[in-house]
Amino acid sequence: MKKIFAVLALVGVMTSCKDKKKDEKKPEETTTTTITAATGVPTFSDPEVQKFANDYGAFMAEYRAGMKDPAKLAELSKSMTDWSTRAQSIGMKLASTPDEAKKWADWALALSQQMMETMK
Repeated sequence: MKKIFAVLALVGVMTSCKDKKKDEKKPEETTTTTITAATGVPTFSDPEVQKFANDYGAFMAEYRAGMKDPAKLAELSKSMTDWSTRAQSIGMKLASTPDEAKKWADWALALSQQMMETMK
């Protein structure tokens, strides 16, 4: 349950980092969220963010698969704190690009929903 709250907290941090200036009208931008078919990981323009997203997506898939094995789950849970710390660092990097931050937040929300479904 702590893991789900960590993911949800990450989503909250990401959404709070969005550009909140509504008064300033920006030209309409069309943003296409490209998601790789194999892992569901969206593409990001920053290579460091993309590498983290790929690694995190793989970890979350492994974590979901390990939820049925208590020994494996305990092992994976130990590294969850490290992932949360790294995600905060990536969140700070994404704060300067609101479109990418939204893409990350949407993806993190989808991951947390998948985790909730796995727990049912």
